[in-house]
Amino acid sequence: MRKTLQKVMSFYLFLFLLPILTIKLPMLAFGTTTNEHVETRPVAYAANVAKEVTEDETKEITFETTNEKPLNVLLYFTHIQESYQPIVEKKLGLKAVNYHPTANIFNVSDLVTQHFHLNGDTVDVLSFDKMNEMKIKGAYSTIRPHLVKQMAEKNYDVLLDLHRDALKKDRTTLEFSGTTYAKLTFVVGAEHANYKLNETFARAVSDEVNRIVPTISKGVYKKTHDDGNGIYNQDLSSRSLLVELGGIENTEEEINRTIAILTKAISNILGKTNAS
Repeated sequence: MRKTLQKVMSFYLFLFLLPILTIKLPMLAFGTTTNEHVETRPVAYAANVAKEVTEDETKEITFETTNEKPLNVLLYFTHIQESYQPIVEKKLGLKAVNYHPTANIFNVSDLVTQHFHLNGDTVDVLSFDKMNEMKIKGAYSTIRPHLVKQMAEKNYDVLLDLHRDALKKDRTTLEFSGTTYAKLTFVVGAEHANYKLNETFARAVSDEVNRIVPTISKGVYKKTHDDGNGIYNQDLSSRSLLVELGGIENTEEEINRTIAILTKAISNILGKTNAS
């Protein structure tokens, strides 16, 4: 009688525990958490253009990794001798110099390349400095055949033409979370048939840098022949960017921080585009 009662009690206990075991056993076998892991990568910046950027030199901002494949970037400088007064003064002791044959915007090419490399992308730099010829024929007309030749040798996801704005520091500098940055301006030439493609791409990158650091971009400006060249060789690619990086009074540190943001934004946008 006693054994029979024990068997009956055991049977009812099993029926009571069955729903609980049904739920718990799969969780024990496969784990209790199902949160999706999103890979992130920090933005790094250097304090000196001559110093190599490493993964340890990071800003406290992280972003989703979007690149499905490395991007090929062609970096060039149509106005290669544009310079920043604080950098020229620091390196050469010269004050109020807006153009210089050696201490100029071309010096940021190594830093731009390093930041794209941190994002998994590759960069070719078109080194072209023929100021006398450019003054006669015009800078954009002079550099154009060299761009065409380089593009014939390799396919590029984006063409990046970096410039320096001529405005003073109060109009080209942003302070965000206690850190100063050189502001960005995106210029689109509206005098060719497919300029809308360039404009769409420029606005996407402008929005992305503003997502990372609010208001670091001053926006996208369309220019016609009445405002300047009007084309800026952007008819060569629908992913051609002309970016004004800071102004004549921005410091080396401000420029470097902004380069980190710009390169990351381009990698984000083009990575999403390639993935789709």
